[in-house]
Amino acid sequence: MTTIGDANDPATVLADVDTFFLHSGYFAATDAAEAQGIAGQFDGVHKPGYWEIGQMTAALAQMVDLVAPLDLVRATAYLSRLGAIAGALCANRDDKRGFPVDPFRGRVMPAWGGITNDRDCQWNTDVSTSGLFVYAMAAFARRVLDWPAQYPQFENQAVALVTAAFESYQAFRPELHFVDADPHAFYNLPLAYASLTCASGLHCADGSTSNAHSCEGYRAGAGQPIAYNENLAMVQALAELAPAADSAAYRASGDATPQLLQLATVELPLVVAKVVAYRVADFSAQTLSDGTPYTQWHYQGTDRPEDIPHAQFELGCLAVILDAQVRIDALLTRAGRLERVPLDPSLFVRLANTFLRIVWRQNDLAGEIDGSGGPGFNVECAGWIPLAQFDPWVWRRSRDTVFHPNPPPLRVDNHAALLRYRRFNAMKFLTTFAGQNWLIVPAALAVGQAPPQSITQQKWLLVLSGVVIADQRGDNSGGWNQQTVSFEPDMAGLDVPGATSGPLNWAIAQYVIPRPTGVAGQDYLVRFALDEWSPFVSLSAIFDQAQSINAGYAVNVWRPNAFDSGTDIVTKQPVGNLFSGVNADLAVSDSDAWIYRLGYNITLLGRIVFIAPPVIE
Repeated sequence: MTTIGDANDPATVLADVDTFFLHSGYFAATDAAEAQGIAGQFDGVHKPGYWEIGQMTAALAQMVDLVAPLDLVRATAYLSRLGAIAGALCANRDDKRGFPVDPFRGRVMPAWGGITNDRDCQWNTDVSTSGLFVYAMAAFARRVLDWPAQYPQFENQAVALVTAAFESYQAFRPELHFVDADPHAFYNLPLAYASLTCASGLHCADGSTSNAHSCEGYRAGAGQPIAYNENLAMVQALAELAPAADSAAYRASGDATPQLLQLATVELPLVVAKVVAYRVADFSAQTLSDGTPYTQWHYQGTDRPEDIPHAQFELGCLAVILDAQVRIDALLTRAGRLERVPLDPSLFVRLANTFLRIVWRQNDLAGEIDGSGGPGFNVECAGWIPLAQFDPWVWRRSRDTVFHPNPPPLRVDNHAALLRYRRFNAMKFLTTFAGQNWLIVPAALAVGQAPPQSITQQKWLLVLSGVVIADQRGDNSGGWNQQTVSFEPDMAGLDVPGATSGPLNWAIAQYVIPRPTGVAGQDYLVRFALDEWSPFVSLSAIFDQAQSINAGYAVNVWRPNAFDSGTDIVTKQPVGNLFSGVNADLAVSDSDAWIYRLGYNITLLGRIVFIAPPVIE
């Protein structure tokens, strides 16, 4: 039986992903067989397995992200499989296969339809299900075009898939409510649904019988917003598509027309921000009796709590958008827009608490997000698992829940998510800073000390100080709740193309340090190689909500995170002691006591270096 343990060393990770990809029965033996199986689902009558294919492609994208820093061969294999599926989907799009006209949209759509028994047994395409397949295309393309030197064999396909994804987006554009004066955006059902007859007892061409009750819901909703999860199915794809189209490789292609680049860099980021704003506006912040913040919400257009399958899908989409948030916000800034993607750690902490305190019940998941319904929903945890970034207990509870029944309800999506986010199990990563300060100056020489022979040998004194949000709470065990946290102040921005923030980038510009050829964050990484270091971490803000019962707060010890290593792209020599942040061991006593913020002061002495992207072949 497949098991997923706590160990997350590279050897274990690679062994576990081999089990996932090769021995779990999720995938065909070869790319060609996989593509053939996908193509076989499109016969001009029946709808393909939208959600099952969507789970496969999302899982493969997570596996590429997990193993790319560890093993290029495996990453290439998983990316190749994702590309095989994406290519088969594109080749079997309605407009490419000559499938029927969508009568509600008056054209053969560059989308994926089928005979639909709750739309008068007519051919129908949907934003949501098409969004799942656009995501497969965009996710593949973005990963290739971010690292074209590593995946040159896929570059032409990636460019073509970006262009095809835009065709699908533009086809559904008339159904998008998107106006400058409205802070929210969303897709609507087609107005033509108002003409549905919704007759019962019809025999559809796919062998099903018409569903009059469901059809009446579509007729009544004509021109009204589609469900949140349906909106996010497309918007997660747009969050991948925008940076893919903004890549140097796509811009250099013949497909990159001014219109498409305008869509990629101006419209799509704004659509993503506004649809996310529309979704999170309906999240209701709640508080448990012990002061724990959590979130509740309803299925769109109803007063009933969201069910777990839809909830986990939405959260999985938001996790994709969260990963792209910095790049989407950067595009908005570049376009002169003030909007931003409204996702912040406090929201995800509340959502994590919803899972841990409301949905999870002794290794069974409720059927609704208010804790009602169930059991029988343990398989529907994939979208919750990324919340382990904000509370490591989410990963532990999800893993234990999946393996609670016998045999376990492992499915391709929750299996992949457990592997992808396992590293957050043992350590809590802090990513939100209340403030950051830095000072960087050339280090002074001692009397008689030889000066550096070049600017690349210059030693720098770097001081980092600030406040990072910890949000670490005690528990009701009667003892200390221990937690190791890790954080890394901004040194040179994120490892994405075009990052310019942080003290290292400032020093490079101020002192005219020559950069290697290529794009920072893509062709080389900016790092700080340490000679000496002296970190310090302390309490900055604490709180005890009610009566204090042996409340206590501690920063027991702090230390540098394990140093990274790499190859200097200029000298071609190995470089060690690359700064990667600071770890601190926290402890809180009393169930309503919190360490809210940590203060830090980190003094470093070292060199600015340019490192080749870390890939082990």
